Amino acid sequence: MPHAPPLLSARTKKYVMDASIFGVQSFNPVQEAAFATRFIENRSNLVVATPTGSGKTIVAMAAALDAIRRGKKVVYTCPLKALASEQHDTFKRLPVRCALSTGDMDSSDKWLEKYDLISTSYEKLDSLMRHKAPWIADVGLLIVDEIHLLDSDRGPTLEIVVTRFKYLFPRVQVIALSATIPNAGEIAKWLGAELVLMDWRPTHLAKGTYVDKTLRTTDGVIAVSSGRKTPVQQLVDRTLSREGSALVFCNSRRSAEAEAERQKPVALPHVDEKRLVVLADKVEHALEAPTRQCRRLADCVRGGSAFHHSGLVGRQRELVESAFRTGLLRVISATPTLAMGVNLPADAVIMASMKRYTERGSVDIPVREWLQCAGRAGRPQFGRDGLAVIVAKDAAEEEHYWETFVDTAAEDVHSQLGWEPVLRTQVLASVALGMTHSRERLREFLLHSFHAFQYGEIASLEAKIDTILEELVGMGFVVFSGSKLLPTQLGKRVSELYLDPVSAYKMVRALRADLSRMGYLFVLADTEELRPYFRVGRGEEESLWVSAYAEDGLGVSVESAAFEDYHFLEKYKTATLLRDWIEEKSEDGILDDFGVAPGILRAKLQNADWLVYCAEELCKLEGIKKFGDLSVVRRRLKYGCKEELIPLVELKHVGRVRARRLFANNLRTLHQLRDVPFSDLSRILGPKVAESVKAQLGQEVSAVNRVVAGVAPQTSLSDF
Repeated sequence: MPHAPPLLSARTKKYVMDASIFGVQSFNPVQEAAFATRFIENRSNLVVATPTGSGKTIVAMAAALDAIRRGKKVVYTCPLKALASEQHDTFKRLPVRCALSTGDMDSSDKWLEKYDLISTSYEKLDSLMRHKAPWIADVGLLIVDEIHLLDSDRGPTLEIVVTRFKYLFPRVQVIALSATIPNAGEIAKWLGAELVLMDWRPTHLAKGTYVDKTLRTTDGVIAVSSGRKTPVQQLVDRTLSREGSALVFCNSRRSAEAEAERQKPVALPHVDEKRLVVLADKVEHALEAPTRQCRRLADCVRGGSAFHHSGLVGRQRELVESAFRTGLLRVISATPTLAMGVNLPADAVIMASMKRYTERGSVDIPVREWLQCAGRAGRPQFGRDGLAVIVAKDAAEEEHYWETFVDTAAEDVHSQLGWEPVLRTQVLASVALGMTHSRERLREFLLHSFHAFQYGEIASLEAKIDTILEELVGMGFVVFSGSKLLPTQLGKRVSELYLDPVSAYKMVRALRADLSRMGYLFVLADTEELRPYFRVGRGEEESLWVSAYAEDGLGVSVESAAFEDYHFLEKYKTATLLRDWIEEKSEDGILDDFGVAPGILRAKLQNADWLVYCAEELCKLEGIKKFGDLSVVRRRLKYGCKEELIPLVELKHVGRVRARRLFANNLRTLHQLRDVPFSDLSRILGPKVAESVKAQLGQEVSAVNRVVAGVAPQTSLSDF
């Protein structure tokens, strides 16, 4: 029988039994403290601010089960799609109907009404509420993960979503989870919540600094004996020699790649080389045509090391993360974004740099970011303590890092609601939802925000809101009817499409003009949603200006933009990258010319695809006849090809490289592909892909032809 802590009520004891689903036989101190607040019995709000790995999820799941047993829905929301997916996999172990919703931003996802527990990202939840998803009224519990991100670029969206729940559904229970932050109590008071604030973690974490082979930690000073050349290599060598694993955090993608290469000779003696050869092959061929980055990552993996950053495509990140969890890879060099993503614990976290390059030059990273990275150290599943170390170049820097990071608490969380691009979007959303029929109602709504609670007033917001309302009226998205604020039909649609109103306004104006193919791409680049734009080097400015002035049908006046739009050249360069992609420039070529890695390119293309969809929807509403052109642009962006290849690339397993090969062999239509002998098609595409193509065209390949072409009898589409 699982042990129930004595502080728990009889009603709560059954949650020990529920927790046994996850192998939990008794609650740890964080969980005991949470249940002792009687938040389940009282259905009160709760803020749990404790370190990574301290068991916050069990607390949230107990509340979820209680809400579902009462016939209520539960929404779990977090900052990243990957984290939502990971937690969805965890929730699926509960005896409830779970769903994951992080995609289509132009839908109420009516299908979700059949599910009990729904995992989303902040933005997706915001979108669902904008679409007035009817099942939202059935939500009895909102679980907000990483609530400390109120103080980030995602913060305004998160703050508005929580404020909207507080304003529209005050009876909904809120469970907020956070890393340890000094002003967690302030957030708890804003939510009217009980607070559990503890530094307890399941494994001990020693934090410290390293210089001149001396490791100074909160546990003491240790001399490190290693023959390796660099300090980071020495620390990795020490960790791997103790059968541990290491995460090395670097300040840029380039430095992460270089560090991963430096770690190969350190890691290789500690790994299974034969198994890594198989993994490296998968990593290298994650794309149809492997790039230089793919080959570089594969080479690192063969050496027992890997790098991890936003430039990798999703499949590569999955392979690297899985190999690290299973111990096949023992060291990863990564950018700090890894610490914000999926759960990836290590024995040691090594900070190769504590600096970040900004417009103000090189500055220290926030303490909160250091603690987020450090929190990855320690492996509770093996009962192994963690070590988080900052590498310093000399004694003076070591002392600075000790005082600034090791011996310092995280910064307080502050509301970022005053950030105008998000505030503008959210003001339109509030009006479009019918929540704020007047300026007074809008003020009343904002008084429920964390910003109003934290600063005791919203005067600083009100001035911005007055300006924003004037802009929204001028753009035709909002009208005043006496003292009433009403959305126009266009304003409602812009809000539903999750577009920045300025982006939508510029988009509609440009789409009314005669546009060249480059003009359509510039329409996409000239939006907030395609930020960050690609930086223009000083040596590029002249050629980009010459090219821009020579363009016809760009949709804007280049002469005016030169004086009015500080970011014009960056936007134009971004449109140029999109043009090169649809003109079939290789991903290596794009990496060479723009410094844009495949993962970043794909993220940009995903945003561009959404923007083309938004343009199509706005054209429908405004009666602008650009559907044919936009459809072609959208498909060319999706596949990265010229228009002539579209019929071919839309076949599964035929990307733009294979499609171009078919085209070069005079196989340019689906009719021609049906007529071509299987043996000839196998010669061009390879037997497996050729068989897939024939199957998609409704043609069965004979056993004889399969043997002649070298296709194994057991081959199926699942082999691809």
